Amino acid sequence: MATNRYKKIESQMKNLFTTEMYKEQFVSLAMNVFLFKNLKSEYLDLSFINRELIYKGSIAWFYDEILDSILALPYRVMGKRDLYNNPVDIQVYGKNGYQRFLKRGEYVIMYDNMSRLPLIGNIMQYSERIGLIQRTMDINIAQQKTQRFWKTKTENQKSIEDLIDRVDSCQEVITTFSNVNLDETTCNLIPATFVADKLSEQKDKIWNEFLRLIGVANQSFQKKERNIRDEIFISQAGTIASRYARFESRRIAIEKINELFGDKLNEKLEVEYYDGLPTTLVIGDENDMEVVDDESMVMESDIME
Repeated sequence: MATNRYKKIESQMKNLFTTEMYKEQFVSLAMNVFLFKNLKSEYLDLSFINRELIYKGSIAWFYDEILDSILALPYRVMGKRDLYNNPVDIQVYGKNGYQRFLKRGEYVIMYDNMSRLPLIGNIMQYSERIGLIQRTMDINIAQQKTQRFWKTKTENQKSIEDLIDRVDSCQEVITTFSNVNLDETTCNLIPATFVADKLSEQKDKIWNEFLRLIGVANQSFQKKERNIRDEIFISQAGTIASRYARFESRRIAIEKINELFGDKLNEKLEVEYYDGLPTTLVIGDENDMEVVDDESMVMESDIME
């Protein structure tokens, strides 16, 4: 019983660690798809800003006169909201106990996306799904050692278990006691069906679905001898829409920050996607790469019509 309980706990821990591993990978990807230019203040931590946006959905930017620098910190809404559910008065706070009350016009709220909801809920969903597939693959691969059902007498149980452990540990020479009658022991072999390859395909589909969610271009379409441009554009339309959902909220906030605190900045802040504008796409293979945007798509479609 104790052994079974230990194996159950071990299996649950492996499931948890696998899910956490993918969660951190997804968080890291979602955090690092945007580039902030001219963010040179020692009091601005880009990693902290991106993580707060992922986990809480928004962060407040404001100017601190004592530090003579723009800061970006989490906040609490104080009192009522306005007609559009935007905060009016807020309290910003730091991990070291820093606190300050701010009124409208003294801060800018940056949201992670246009829906103003944290992305971590979606990340948890995808990490749990991929974690489940990966653990199922691990088990299926382990079962390729072939399941074995041993039939023997009760007094031989411990000896047979020791023999099985030595086989599983790949010992070249295995010895046993003379009182163990192997003729009275039978073994039934039941091979497990190999499905890890199919699970890997499903894992790739979910991974590509997550990449589309955060706006990372990926070849989620099925590869043919030659994919026409329109097919590729259509397959990447969801990626472009997702890019706008997260990019536009940052762009709007950066514009307001430059307008409100422009005299406190040496250079205006800018934000862009890791590979350029939100509409950038890369199509073709390694020998025939082509970068296009939505304007060229419209022009080509007009010509075709």
